[in-house]
Amino acid sequence: MKIEALVIIRNLESSAECLNFGDFTISLVGPRFAVLRQFFSSGDINDDDWIFEKSYGSIEEIPTDIEDILLLFRLYSVGDIAFIKLASKIQSVPAVTRPNRVINDLNSLCHPALKFKFESEKCESWKVFAEGIRRCGSWSSEWFAAARRFFLAGGAKPFRPEQDDVDRLVDYATALESALVPERSYNGRRGGRRAAALIAPNDPAQKEAIVRFIKRFYEIRSRIVHGSRLGDENRQWLSENCRELELRLRQILVTAVQSIPPGENDRRVALAGLYDPTDEDRGSSAIEKFREIKTPEVRKAIAAKIAELAGE
Repeated sequence: MKIEALVIIRNLESSAECLNFGDFTISLVGPRFAVLRQFFSSGDINDDDWIFEKSYGSIEEIPTDIEDILLLFRLYSVGDIAFIKLASKIQSVPAVTRPNRVINDLNSLCHPALKFKFESEKCESWKVFAEGIRRCGSWSSEWFAAARRFFLAGGAKPFRPEQDDVDRLVDYATALESALVPERSYNGRRGGRRAAALIAPNDPAQKEAIVRFIKRFYEIRSRIVHGSRLGDENRQWLSENCRELELRLRQILVTAVQSIPPGENDRRVALAGLYDPTDEDRGSSAIEKFREIKTPEVRKAIAAKIAELAGE
């Protein structure tokens, strides 16, 4: 029994009319618009959309594989490639396909700077990349399952800094922390310094640039989750740095899945080896918190407790 999956794709830019990956193809809708409307409504599909097509042995394996392929495209290169609608057919007859959480049209009109550009000559390198990532021991780990979930969820959302519509940054920060910060403290510091150590291990200047970049990213993320408006300066920064933000997150996730162990204990050891807060860091944090105490009596009592602990 022949089962075929079809997915509408947007935000893809290519000079080719068909991209052949061997076991699946991505081609322009073009003159096939009328035929494809048997599987998608006229409100779903346009003649300038792209169509993913792949055959499967059972309908149950389709959703997971489609999500894997979307993830691998997004990890391969910067760009808001969007899987808009999934349909399937059995022996040319449309079949029922359940909704998928990362396949939607929320991101069907992306930021102009984030088109996913892909040419025919990249098909082979994408296949090599995809096979290599799928062979990584952490591809099926619990921590990467969480990271990929939030990375895909964020990428499926719009990105319009001029309208403060940047909720994807919250998902992106969660994806980063799912990969690099199993602890529950110093999230921004741990995430930034571990990310820098992963993707620029032998370049001190680049490492510091990455730390500063991720610190700014976390500052903006904090404004979002605490209900503040971005402000003109942050909007401009996001518009100017959206491509680098997408690039850095992809570098972090790809390098993490390639090098961080799948098991939780081994993972924690590896991450602490990349960076962990020093006693000086912890002391500075304690002093900052102490200075926030406003009541003189409480300050005196806490100072006494600290002195007592220091004498032990």
